[in-house]
Amino acid sequence: MADVTIIGGGIIGLCSSVALQDRGYSVELIERGELGMGASYGNCGLLAPGEVVPVSRPGVIRKIPRWLLDPEGPLFVRPSALARDLTWLLKFLRAGREDTVRHIASSLAPMMKRVNADYGHLLEAIGRPDLLSQVENLMLFNDRSEYERDRFTWNLRRELGFDHTFISGSQVKELEPAIEGPITCGVIMKDWYHFTDPLALTRALAEEVVRRGGRIVPGEALSFEAERGRIRRVKLRSGARIDTKQVVLSAGAWSGLLSRQLGLRIPLAHLSGYHVHAPHPQVHLERATYYASGGFVLTPMATGLRIGGTIEIAGADPKPNFRRADVLAERAKMILPALDIADSTRWMGARPFIPDTMPVIGRAPAFENVTLAFGHGQVGMTLGATTGQIVAQIIANEQPAVDIIPFRPQRFA
Repeated sequence: MADVTIIGGGIIGLCSSVALQDRGYSVELIERGELGMGASYGNCGLLAPGEVVPVSRPGVIRKIPRWLLDPEGPLFVRPSALARDLTWLLKFLRAGREDTVRHIASSLAPMMKRVNADYGHLLEAIGRPDLLSQVENLMLFNDRSEYERDRFTWNLRRELGFDHTFISGSQVKELEPAIEGPITCGVIMKDWYHFTDPLALTRALAEEVVRRGGRIVPGEALSFEAERGRIRRVKLRSGARIDTKQVVLSAGAWSGLLSRQLGLRIPLAHLSGYHVHAPHPQVHLERATYYASGGFVLTPMATGLRIGGTIEIAGADPKPNFRRADVLAERAKMILPALDIADSTRWMGARPFIPDTMPVIGRAPAFENVTLAFGHGQVGMTLGATTGQIVAQIIANEQPAVDIIPFRPQRFA
């Protein structure tokens, strides 16, 4: 029997495994699908410490009617999911009030200020510092008014210590000669970087876990068996039972059912994201580049160019609407007209979103040997190493490096 059983083999579960092994714990990791092929693979690969302002923010509510009617817009709610997820959507919108947004951003900031250092140590430990590009991200605008319309976000980031540098269109061209189109200005995001291959990162972490004696168990965790306030066994869909001492629930968007079995009612939604991956793009970018007008991110990776973005509320395990991915590629050609998307692949996956866009991190109130770590939304990759450290600190009864009270599971009671 391992010291810690971790449910979920994405970036959070893998980083938690290594952090626990650093402290001498033996671990086993249960993964329902192919390791690392969920949101930890399909994301835009950003290490974005300044992404502290939630998706729902002042002004967003005015855009909702237009988004609901535009299936190719940046946020779309499928009609079939509207009734089912309406309560979640209303909570999401309420979290966009200015005072709530400031609370969320202030709560996330201490964690975000650790992400570069935590990943630096982790990548050195597994011998793969090459997986993180040290070139700062870029955001592009058609005109300065786009930047000014989101001044609240930029000011709040700066107040919390996440800075940026405004640059002209000619300076954009100097940094990224391949960029064309209507761009007149941009922003360099200080200390925002990108991973050159998210799948290689998760595989390298999995190899490290196994090399240190960890065990990876394929299978879907279905239920718990409890006794005297502790989880004693995890039951898999196959019928197998795994005896446990400590449990970490980090199953991303699939954590909801298991958390309800722990007596919790956490408003966790599956929000679908899409990407197109062009293996031979025929254009060169040095840095991850976000185009505000197009609502997408261009990330140069070792395996090609990734074009990612959009949020779709479509329920659990929906059928992909790959038209949303195709739109991303079409819009990318607005600023990269030479882009070649021949032989490209398309992906859709579920990102685990809480209405306030803050993760759930902490011990389960009714079970002293269960630690929760899920619901990171669009910043799961960014917070992977830092969340892993916090999970290990909780289990080792150490004082967490940051205040985790804002992320406690009980906040939804």
